[in-house]
Amino acid sequence: MNEHINLTEYEPIGEASLYKEVLKVFGSDFVSGLPCGELRGFIEASKNNADEVGHVQATNENEAAAIAQGASLAGKKPVLYMQNSGLLKITNEIGSLLIPCQTEALFVASWRGAPGEEATQHLATGAATIPVIEALGLPYIVGATLADLKKLKTNMERAKLPGVILMKKEKFNQGVEFTQRVIETEANRGDWHKEHSGLITLSREEALNIIFSNLINDKDGVFSSTGLISRSIFHHHDAPNQFYNAGAFGFTSSIALGYAINAEHRVITIEGDGSVLTNLGSLNTIGHHVADNFVHVVLDNATYASCSAEQTYGSGKIPEVALTFGYKRAFTVQSREQLLAAIAEINKNNDGPQMLHIQINSEGQRDFKRPLGMADIANRFRNYFQ
Repeated sequence: MNEHINLTEYEPIGEASLYKEVLKVFGSDFVSGLPCGELRGFIEASKNNADEVGHVQATNENEAAAIAQGASLAGKKPVLYMQNSGLLKITNEIGSLLIPCQTEALFVASWRGAPGEEATQHLATGAATIPVIEALGLPYIVGATLADLKKLKTNMERAKLPGVILMKKEKFNQGVEFTQRVIETEANRGDWHKEHSGLITLSREEALNIIFSNLINDKDGVFSSTGLISRSIFHHHDAPNQFYNAGAFGFTSSIALGYAINAEHRVITIEGDGSVLTNLGSLNTIGHHVADNFVHVVLDNATYASCSAEQTYGSGKIPEVALTFGYKRAFTVQSREQLLAAIAEINKNNDGPQMLHIQINSEGQRDFKRPLGMADIANRFRNYFQ
């Protein structure tokens, strides 16, 4: 008996129609990314449908990947849009976060510099795109038919890996309709409660012990950053409500945001000053999305302590930047008594995002066991809150 072939399955899907087909085939229910003119139709459809399918426009592609990971931990099926140059840019986040966590995120990437293009600024990255995707071991397709999408979905599920749709150019230099810009009155900055006690005596472990005894409970989702902070928490305070960002340095708060906007319970992210300074744009995205359930703890020792204690610059200004970007309140503390008082205030308020900026010294343990089983940790976290 001849198999019935639905010819529409093999007809090319245009970029403007791709969003609808991706949702249908992949069941995607969360979207993030960075704008690209060649994905204009896909992005516009994402924004127009944001009430049905969550959409967060990121400040950079790395942040989008981290937000997608957080959304995945909340049970979402994320899809990301970006140019192929952005895909190359985030190989670290793909390799050290999405792949180890077995996150089946779908990338929709415009392929600039594809064979036949003449724009010299895209030729090198265009030529590198497929070799890099293949080196990462990701399933991918070039262009899309319905049959291609179904095959890609099957391959992603079988490998438990992200997948990529590369879309070649359809049309360039199309006109864009701009809306009239209206300058809104700048909102009042949140409250910055600063305490100074002179000599900084708190160590990392002392601060974390106070935090886990007085701020965090088993109903909070806890996210900790790459390096000594996550290793210390894993070693001393491991619990199933915690996710350790072992690889994507600088993007712990972005992972936490992706989770927080898809969860109702409180979310606490703990990272160092070097991590925050690596991705200051995340403060803007967090402040814009006004996650009331978001508490941002920054352990500030003014060094890259997980490396060889190189100095960071401007860490004392982190709370001011956060408040400028929309955080509701920030607390800067230097002693045990100040920390306990700030935690008491945070526990009384659900109006976030809130920042707890703890200035600590560079002392602390280094011989920790490491959180290595990323897929198991991600699944444990996801299952705990289901």
